[in-house]
Amino acid sequence: MKKKLLALLLAVSMVAGLAACSGGGADESAATTEDASGETAEEGGEELPVLKVAVMPFLNCLPVQYMIENGLDEANGFKIETVYFANGTAMNEALAADQWEVGTLSAAAVNSLAIYGAYCIADIGHSEGGLYTLASADAPMSQVKGSNPSYPDVYGDAESVKGAVIATQTGTISHLNVNKWLEVLGLTPDDVEIVSMDYPSAYQALITGNCDVAALNPPTSYTAESEGYVVTSSLSTLDVPQFDSVIVSNKAYTERRDVLVNYLKAFFQATDALQADPEMAAQMLLDWYTSNGSETTLEACATEIETRPFVTSEEAPSITIGESVEVTGEFWVEQELLEESRFPEIATHVDDSLVKEALGF
Repeated sequence: MKKKLLALLLAVSMVAGLAACSGGGADESAATTEDASGETAEEGGEELPVLKVAVMPFLNCLPVQYMIENGLDEANGFKIETVYFANGTAMNEALAADQWEVGTLSAAAVNSLAIYGAYCIADIGHSEGGLYTLASADAPMSQVKGSNPSYPDVYGDAESVKGAVIATQTGTISHLNVNKWLEVLGLTPDDVEIVSMDYPSAYQALITGNCDVAALNPPTSYTAESEGYVVTSSLSTLDVPQFDSVIVSNKAYTERRDVLVNYLKAFFQATDALQADPEMAAQMLLDWYTSNGSETTLEACATEIETRPFVTSEEAPSITIGESVEVTGEFWVEQELLEESRFPEIATHVDDSLVKEALGF
């Protein structure tokens, strides 16, 4: 295991070095619609307020792309400026510097609320689907199923998983999946070697044998599953409910309520349209992944659309906003990923009044 961990760390270091040499960065990937004042954009002679929207190369940002392509932002009286980030951890780091005003997060929203003072204002997507830990079919943990009778579809046991090298993007919902899986097997993170890397790199580590387990996010998780890797756990088999949530910075929440309400109107117009036409949504998701450098297939995208549905304007009134973030926060406290003193901040940074105003319920 130690040799495998060393090889994996060297591989991560080489990837990071190549990225640094390329000179690319999140800010360079961001589209710019904002004018010099940083507050308005001119559209047909009318000045529209500009909203800095954080996007990532995942399904939960597809509604933002739909809004832009179909002009829903302008139709609702504002203009989107996208700011690109590779993952939720990077988004949180930029949040402290006011680099974005509104974005969509899942597990990483815990830190947004508890540490950075942001607010959760809507739940917009079911994010349990496709959150997998995967191992090769001949791995020891793939031979053991239901060792904990309360979780009959979970693979592995303490003996087969202890000491394993697990590759994932730490601080994300996939990291939560790893920790919950270990807990179900009677282990702790100290019993394994967790190495942080982005999902494509973790997938490569899995197929090259440089890790024993990869905790992946769609679309990479669906690709690995289709290639015969065993889904040893998922948020679904672990009974961990999760939503993607709309998160806004403290400053935007305080100063830009009217624009945020209009943003939510446009966002749910987008989710309604995407849910109504899954074939269109799958093709759009494939284009979104491809444009952001992820390799996948139309079939995998269709599976993701089916297993991770967006919340529609009709469903929204039935959801208790922020409950998912609190569940995640509690687990993070148990795993010492969040200081217990920070946990109460989560509940005080949830506000459902904006989505109620936007959707009229």
